[in-house]
Amino acid sequence: MASFEITNKITSVHLGDKKEKALEFDKVIITNVPLPDDAQARVKTLKAEGKKWYVTVVYHPESTLPFAMFCLTNNKEKTAQTSDAVERLLGLARKSGILEEHVVSLEDKMSADSNVNKLTRAISLLLRHRVPIQNIVFTLAQMDNIFVGSFLFQIKKFLSFYVKDGEKVEGGTCGDCGSTHLIYSEGCMTCASCGSSKCG
Repeated sequence: MASFEITNKITSVHLGDKKEKALEFDKVIITNVPLPDDAQARVKTLKAEGKKWYVTVVYHPESTLPFAMFCLTNNKEKTAQTSDAVERLLGLARKSGILEEHVVSLEDKMSADSNVNKLTRAISLLLRHRVPIQNIVFTLAQMDNIFVGSFLFQIKKFLSFYVKDGEKVEGGTCGDCGSTHLIYSEGCMTCASCGSSKCG
């Protein structure tokens, strides 16, 4: 069973020549999260194997960290794989200390949603409560047989680029040498001991 750190402190973020105001993300917010009345967003088009997903990413004010995601697409995700991913993400929410009432409320609200919406809503719950993005990426990376042409693969890859280089992979083990000294580098999990890398 993987263990997860639930702290993530970011002191500053650089965007080109601009240095953003420091944001403190000291701990996961376990209770209700007040959302801003106004926030910046951008649309990112994810593409794979002739499929497209138009992902709207909403950012915390004065930050490059997302707190919500929405997706428009005509493509469907496999139900069994989506159910597994959502179950793992909600498990991460519970391990991170988010109050059960918020997790159950989301489960009820998304029961009739499309598979793509279920995934983005589960990820948004974690982002909104400030669960470290590297924990979300690591949770999804534990799934077997995620195909490159799936939204699940593409959203995991997209989220990995928000993880700072050098960030430690909590609970990970290298499949080649068995080392637990794994770090993120350019969006990939890399073994600091033997150099093997996993981006998929």
